[in-house]
Amino acid sequence: MANPSFSSPTYSAPPFHTHAFFAALEKTFAEQTARSLMRATRALLVDRIGRVRREGLTVKDLDNQAYLFRAALSELRAEMTMATKNDSAAIRAATAALRREVDRLDVKMKEDIGNLKHEIQMELDSRKNEAKADFKQQDIKIEEVLNKAIVNISDLRTDVEEIKWDNMRKAVVTLSAFVLAIIIMMEIRPHPKAKGIPPPPPRPDVSIPTEGLERTEWV
Repeated sequence: MANPSFSSPTYSAPPFHTHAFFAALEKTFAEQTARSLMRATRALLVDRIGRVRREGLTVKDLDNQAYLFRAALSELRAEMTMATKNDSAAIRAATAALRREVDRLDVKMKEDIGNLKHEIQMELDSRKNEAKADFKQQDIKIEEVLNKAIVNISDLRTDVEEIKWDNMRKAVVTLSAFVLAIIIMMEIRPHPKAKGIPPPPPRPDVSIPTEGLERTEWV
């Protein structure tokens, strides 16, 4: 029990044995100092205990706080679940919208590619037809040039043949005129009188000796 001389009517049931604490302090410090330290320690303990009692929570308060915490946690869980569902629904809706947009773009891109292929094919066909027409025009022009060249060559050949025949005709006419002139000159020139033809000379008599031929032996 604590000494009644050191107890204060403000505090009841001190949390520690004040006399024993004072006796322990008195061994080290003076009596007045030990008493002051003991009172200060008791006042500090009483103040801390009062603060704990004022600020501390009882079991009921803890239950209420736990209930409120569980309720807040349930509400937060429900809000998070709802938010997650809403986010999932929004994501699914956005995904579906994106899928529809992708499908629409895919269809449009396929249509554009088909139209582009068709236009390219038409352009290629047009270019091919134009190239064929150009080649045909070139062939026609080449044939015209060849025909003109053949006609010109034929005309030149005809001219050459005509010149050749003209030269030949002129040569024949000139030769004929020259022969005719010679004949006329021969006809016009006076002929000398013909003399008598002398008789042929007589055949000489040749005598062949026959002596000794009879004795000749023929081999």
